Amino acid sequence: MKRAVVIEHVSLEIKNSFDQFTYQLEKALGILMPVALRSLGAAPASTVCYLNSTCDKNNLMIYNIMSQEDLPQKVRYKKAKQYQLGNPEIMDRMIDNHTGAGLYLPIHLLVYENEQKKVIVEYDLLSSLCAQFNNTSLLTDSIALDNNLIMLIQKADNT
Repeated sequence: MKRAVVIEHVSLEIKNSFDQFTYQLEKALGILMPVALRSLGAAPASTVCYLNSTCDKNNLMIYNIMSQEDLPQKVRYKKAKQYQLGNPEIMDRMIDNHTGAGLYLPIHLLVYENEQKKVIVEYDLLSSLCAQFNNTSLLTDSIALDNNLIMLIQKADNT
């Protein structure tokens, strides 16, 4: 079965430089640094415990960062990072409400510098992706994650 889904896409121009914005974004998310990993002994249980401690029930945390350096190319002319963000408790609840929501979790956020050296942030509103499931609880959680993402972007751009 195929069906059309309306997706709301957001594209924002950021005031800060690429490096400043991504630094503030990662700092606000409590990214796990290698030094912290070594201090935990790099054991999976202690890593999970640390990550859970950096994220309360409403905040977002980083699941993964993919950068331009991760891609094989000879010439790198753009700065770009794709973040995979989410809240484990909310995401778990969303998947429990409708397994299909797992297709859109974690949230993908793209930060890049365009040809004019302007920093752009792009993402799809999770609530627009989840609206297709006609599930009020799922929609409520997706709106909460959308709002958390908006606040995070504003915080990282205003510091």
